[in-house]
Amino acid sequence: MYTFNHSLIKGQRKNMKKLILSMIAISALASADVKTVLPYYGTINYDNSSNKSLKDSSKFGGFYTSIGNLGYLFELGYNYLDTKYKDPKISNLKQHDLTMMYSKYYPTYMIKSGFHYINNNEKTAFRDLGNGIVGILGVSRYTFKPKSKTTYGLDLYYSHYGSAHNDRTLAEIKTINIAQFTPYLTYGETISSSMSNVFTFKTNFIYSHSYKDTSYVSYEFSDTLIENKAYLTLSYLGGDFRSGVKDNGFSVYNTKDLYSRSYQAKLGYHFSKKLDASIDYTSNFYKEYDAKTLKLMPRGRNNIISASMSYTF
Repeated sequence: MYTFNHSLIKGQRKNMKKLILSMIAISALASADVKTVLPYYGTINYDNSSNKSLKDSSKFGGFYTSIGNLGYLFELGYNYLDTKYKDPKISNLKQHDLTMMYSKYYPTYMIKSGFHYINNNEKTAFRDLGNGIVGILGVSRYTFKPKSKTTYGLDLYYSHYGSAHNDRTLAEIKTINIAQFTPYLTYGETISSSMSNVFTFKTNFIYSHSYKDTSYVSYEFSDTLIENKAYLTLSYLGGDFRSGVKDNGFSVYNTKDLYSRSYQAKLGYHFSKKLDASIDYTSNFYKEYDAKTLKLMPRGRNNIISASMSYTF
């Protein structure tokens, strides 16, 4: 989640810029590292109709942790997913996700790199994309004004699935590579001493020569309103989103499901400067991919509910 820094925005002056430069230059020695730990748990309920979804429900959980200061940020995330199918003859899909990211901050820009690794127990008869790894690169530039901050940048994702089926044949296992380019713009503003707002717009360009339809374009809107200790984030995704990456690399959709719309609401509260809790609800409208028939099923819906708590020290 984007964190809006009230004190930095309010005190943005030439001498402050010089101070920031100095602090970044000696951050390894003079700046204390800030550490955050965030565990979470959630469930997914799929469409009741067997014609729209082969899946029944999923449970997931994991943690996110980070350490950083004014000069860098190291992030680590782990997620475990257990999916139950409507057909009792199909064993549960169990998946492990591991994400690592390193970001380096400079006075007016940031660069980052990392990877997202996926390991699951997909059976050959139901194989979609299987195990994979995603390389992550990103660069952004930011400008400050007395009460606002503007950030624009580009994230690049390259997904590699070495033992997968494409959407043309089940006769052979193939390597599938997927490229994604995500330019974005974020604008944050201090409205009053107790209120601020952050708005983000992204466009996802996804390409894979392995698919019949090789390219997909989608867009995302996200707005976070912060009032004293409470905050509310509303998000929307539209267009065509397939086998893509979201959440700055921490969410990878390693299926051929075709998403057309997604609504998300997140409500959180800061109990103190260190302790935060939130609850998140997402509703996805999509066509689930049937790996046995190589076809998309009729448009269905799934609902995701999750809860998290973070502690910073």
